[in-house]
Amino acid sequence: MTEKKSRKEKLTEQRRANILKAALEVFSQKGFTAATIPEIARAAGVAAGTIYLYYPSKRELFVAVIKSFIITAPLLKLINKIPQGDISAILKSIVTDRLDLIKNPTFARLPGLMGDVQRDPELKALWLNDFLHPFLGQIAPGYGMMAMMGKFRRYDPDVVARLMGGLIIGFLMLKVIEGDTSPLAKKDQEKVIEDIVNFMLHGLWNDQNKAEKDGK
Repeated sequence: MTEKKSRKEKLTEQRRANILKAALEVFSQKGFTAATIPEIARAAGVAAGTIYLYYPSKRELFVAVIKSFIITAPLLKLINKIPQGDISAILKSIVTDRLDLIKNPTFARLPGLMGDVQRDPELKALWLNDFLHPFLGQIAPGYGMMAMMGKFRRYDPDVVARLMGGLIIGFLMLKVIEGDTSPLAKKDQEKVIEDIVNFMLHGLWNDQNKAEKDGK
């Protein structure tokens, strides 16, 4: 019984993965509006009705696709380590993970897909409720705990979560847009990552300025 259930679960996971992979390809090529469930089903090698067993609507499938592409298991594992681990090392790993993500050609198509989200109120609401807010909600508690431990200055955790997320997302989008024309393309990636993390943790204010300010 247990063995049969295990095989069934593996089959279900594989089928879901195939659907998400096919949907990512179709959505990224045609956009949310033009893409259809039947063509996604053909690309996944399943019946259209099978997709609806996993995702009741095209909107829910779209959100699941973007979520699985952006919020990967390794990223979540790193985020969960923040309160207990070496924050500098963990942030470096997170930035490295995100820089590796944009090497996927599909990432460059995401801005267009985000336009579809903005144009469809129902899709936007689903996107916010099922994807963005839960993700930011995972960042805020980690920062809040670090602030309570005295490792960070105390700010509103919801503000910090959006600042940190916006900084990384904005940086990645600029890197994709600039491509090989960016001066960063010629710089050592490890040094770039180190600068990003130092900026996130310490900002622009140098120690001398901080000491002078605190002395007033």
